[in-house]
Amino acid sequence: MGRQRWTDTAETRRSGARGPGGDERRRALVAAAVAAIEEHGPDASIGQIADRAGLVRTHVYRHIAGKEELDRAVARHAHAELTARIRATFDVDGTPIDVIRAPIAEHVAWAGEHPNLYRFLVERNYRSGNDEPRIGGSAFASEIFAAATRYIPRFGSDRAAAERLIIALLGLIDASVRWWLTHRESTRETLVDQLTAEAWLLIDHRLRALGIELDPAARLRDLLIAGKDYRGEASAT
Repeated sequence: MGRQRWTDTAETRRSGARGPGGDERRRALVAAAVAAIEEHGPDASIGQIADRAGLVRTHVYRHIAGKEELDRAVARHAHAELTARIRATFDVDGTPIDVIRAPIAEHVAWAGEHPNLYRFLVERNYRSGNDEPRIGGSAFASEIFAAATRYIPRFGSDRAAAERLIIALLGLIDASVRWWLTHRESTRETLVDQLTAEAWLLIDHRLRALGIELDPAARLRDLLIAGKDYRGEASAT
């Protein structure tokens, strides 16, 4: 029998990733990439990532298709972590300002803890999925939008207007946090206060376009108990 010639293709080199332990090796590689980005910045190299993972540089591609795929895996990992922290802050017990401020505070806190990873997410404009908004401010903007449509169904009735608001919130959050990470001209609390006030102006503008005037100092739960429908009127019984 003739011997079959072995070819070192990318498919061959990655075949081990689909075998036993492949998922674990991939997770370890993503963790190494996160650590390298945190230490060296958004442009951390494959060599630096390989060093963190304890791999020869060429062996990285046995576990992942390429740098772009690895970057996307890092983006999904970080986005999930940030979104989980932001989502945990939502509570209808407070006022509209409380509801906006809490996730912004968590968003800014996470960026302050992971400045290089945050820059990586925003600068590369990656997405967490084909139909999801870009990562970075999207974690905050998406959760605000979900909460608003849950308690004020008409908030999302005009899809184009709702998307314009999301884009405005994305730009506000991303640009402001990136500036703060670079210059640190104010305290974190001051930045959170400013972003809260500015985000409320955008959201309030959208609500007023729908004919909804929401008192920013009124507790949302009190409005629910009183039978309000967030139009400032009692709901029909």
